Parts: sequence; structure tokens; C-alpha cells
Amino acid sequence: MGLVCAFAGALVMTGYTILNARFRRRGASAAWLGGWIVGGIGMTLMGVGWGLLAAAGPHVHVPVLQYLGLAVVGAAGCVYVTAAAHVGRLRSRGRYSLDLHTEGIYRLVRHPQALALCILVVGVGLATLSRPYIVTLPLWVAFWVAYTHFEERFELIPAYGHRYERYMRTTNRLVPSFRSLRAVASARRRRPELDLDLP
Repeated sequence: MGLVCAFAGALVMTGYTILNARFRRRGASAAWLGGWIVGGIGMTLMGVGWGLLAAAGPHVHVPVLQYLGLAVVGAAGCVYVTAAAHVGRLRSRGRYSLDLHTEGIYRLVRHPQALALCILVVGVGLATLSRPYIVTLPLWVAFWVAYTHFEERFELIPAYGHRYERYMRTTNRLVPSFRSLRAVASARRRRPELDLDLP
């Protein structure tokens, strides 16, 4: 049942990348609402699936790894909330914007939410040490990496065109580059409010 739910969630999230392009054409309000409904269904299904797999035994008990896993889960949550706050998904419907976001955490990677979910699935695996979950863990990491490709191909490049392609050339997909880390650190030292504006 855990696998069924997780795969169903992955299917819904893949469809979401296609549907969101249509929501965007109807405006920011439709994109906000459609994202919460479709994305919410997909993430709920996937979360339930992961939970069922993590609860399934047998479990290995290595307290040091399990505490590390909890810390990793917490770090993933911080990255996810920070990214969601920047793109406005946590704002009210009226304040949601369809602008291309390249500031804040989006200076470091193009898909910080997918990065957070990759980190999260690893953290859950360490925290629970459930064998069924750990065996399937590479599938979930691979899905979120693939998801970033789907999102760019079906939604972001069609929506932003050359602006997004320029952004792709300057910012890594999921793993921050040393150059981007150094640029953000140096910008904070010079002027903390500086944001990256792509024409």
C-alpha cells in the first residue's frame, strides 16, 4: 500500500507540472489555487506512502543514525519552508506572483524545494531505518531529480523563455556551486538587501 500511494503521488506531481502551465495562463490566482489543490493531493499521497513504508518493518536500531536522521529531516524542513516563502506559495492568494524568482535561496539552486525533498527522504530513511523504506529510497530521490526536469520542460521554460535559460546557465539545478555560495556570501557582506535581477 505504501508503494501504491507513493507512486500515485509521484504520478499526480508529474501531471501537476503540465497542469500548472495551464493554470499560469489563467493568472496568478488560478496558479495559486491549482497548486494547492493538485500539488497538495500529490504531496499528501506521497507522504502517506513514505509514512507507510517507513512504518513497515523490519527496522534496524542504530540510535546515532536515527538522531542524525531527525536532524536531517529538520534541515530539510527549513530549506523547504524558506523556498516556499520565497516563491509565495505560503502567502495569501492575493499576494501570490507569477514572477520568476531568482533571489534568496533561489540564487543558490534553481529547485530548492526539490532539494529539500531529496534531503527529507534521506533523513526519514535514517530516522526510521526501515528496510522497506531504505530499499525504495533511491526511487524517491530519483523522482525528485526527474521532477525538476519535467518542471523546467513543461512549465518554466515555456513560461519564462530566454530569461529562464539565462538563469539555468548561472545557477545549478539542485546542488549549490562554490561560485554561487561565494557570490551570495560576498553580496551579503557588501549589501544584504541585494537581489539578483535577470532582465
